[in-house]
Amino acid sequence: MILLDKNKDYLLFMAGALMLTLVSLSALGEARLEVYYSLFTVVYFASSALFRPRRRWFDVPGVVLFIGFCWIVLLKVLEIIG
Repeated sequence: MILLDKNKDYLLFMAGALMLTLVSLSALGEARLEVYYSLFTVVYFASSALFRPRRRWFDVPGVVLFIGFCWIVLLKVLEIIG
């Protein structure tokens, strides 16, 4: 891979990882939306941890993904308890 600047490397890696995740889950026949959302969230945070892209302001997509992930976990815990 030709090294571009840090942000372009980050975007290329994340796009590839998201595509690989999507194709893999589809090939496995996964139909639950929460599985896709959870793994996409993991890919986002793993990509961010590896590349640490420059940010001009607060990480809004990260916060939205994390809140959605917490909501999914809460619903699953309530499903198990109730």
